[in-house]
Amino acid sequence: MAEKYLIECDCKTVKISMTGEPRVRGFCHCEDCRDLLKIPYHAVTAWNEDQVTVEQGADSLLSYQHPTLEMKRCFCKDCGETLFNTNAMNWRIVSQNLVRKCYAGNLPAALRSQSHFFYGSRIVDIDDDLPKHD
Repeated sequence: MAEKYLIECDCKTVKISMTGEPRVRGFCHCEDCRDLLKIPYHAVTAWNEDQVTVEQGADSLLSYQHPTLEMKRCFCKDCGETLFNTNAMNWRIVSQNLVRKCYAGNLPAALRSQSHFFYGSRIVDIDDDLPKHD
């Protein structure tokens, strides 16, 4: 049976599940993520659309379509917590920080980062042993 991971927003109105193995587990340094999320880099798990299900609170899940990028930020209308964003491939990009928060501060081993990608676009150097890909 495929592993199932559960996340929820701060107010617990929206609950989302991710099933199976993510497409990507890593640190994204792309300009698009920085622009959409206003962060220097993003620790992510990326999932196919059919692997992510809104289990509760679909009517409270809003999205912001970036004006120039093929990306959306999906968040709870009540507490403002971003639950995932989408990219041009329509993957569901879930923050490892949110997963960690929903698992009492422990990121499940199967979701830990394996590499850095778009590292050539970085604005912050990261000193770790993970592979770094442009």
